[in-house]
Amino acid sequence: MINTLLSKLGFSDEEIKTYLFALESGEQTAGFLAQRLGLPRPSVYGFLKKLAESGLVTQSVKNGIKTFTAAPAEKIGMIFDQKMDELKDDKKRFEMILPELVKNSGKMLSPRFQLFEGKENVKNAIKDTLLYRNLETESYWPIKTMIEILGVDFFKYFNKERIKRNMYVRAIWPERQKVDIKMNPYLGIGDDFLREIRLAPKEIDFEMGYWIYDNKVSFISSRKESFGFIIESREFAEMMRSQFNNIWKLSKTIEVDPKHTREFIEEISER
Repeated sequence: MINTLLSKLGFSDEEIKTYLFALESGEQTAGFLAQRLGLPRPSVYGFLKKLAESGLVTQSVKNGIKTFTAAPAEKIGMIFDQKMDELKDDKKRFEMILPELVKNSGKMLSPRFQLFEGKENVKNAIKDTLLYRNLETESYWPIKTMIEILGVDFFKYFNKERIKRNMYVRAIWPERQKVDIKMNPYLGIGDDFLREIRLAPKEIDFEMGYWIYDNKVSFISSRKESFGFIIESREFAEMMRSQFNNIWKLSKTIEVDPKHTREFIEEISER
């Protein structure tokens, strides 16, 4: 777990290994650390320099010999706090220039077709919807397959961000793809969740999902193929909405007791 956290702070595997070994070993020379880690001394010096600049290692000189001591693990939390403060400041600066960027965006040529391959890039295809706010959208979604492909954590994050951006969604699931919303409270329905869900008739089944928003349609394939693509076209989006609305009329409404999903909404409200 700590390796993952340090990696998110920008440290390499070798730097993390050096810090953790130094944490266990106490005050040591770079030569000792290099020998025990089985790494070249010049490389270890470089790792220690990076760790020292971040405050995870302190350097001393005793009898003309440099020694290094790992900072307590609590220091990692302080570094996260610092990074978060920096990101908040950067976000404020970005929000100041955002109106001008939006104003000029009409002058830029945006791609009509974007292809996304692999699990992480497929997530980016879905997150494209989060560039928008205050929209009514439609999704034709094989939900069980999508959760298997992208994971529960991704959909928790995505739905929190969608709700914050006031993006309403009408979703159609294939009947065989239905999941227990009580066990997946991030898939709640109603005004707080900005979502309606219906089950398609049994004879309508699908593995590929799509999401219609603004003038775009984002398609996501099955786990086996693992790719997605976005088409930006007003006429195409209108055609897909027409198809969606016809199936929506034939589909059965899902109901769920709000008490099973209230906790997820409360998490968003607390932030």
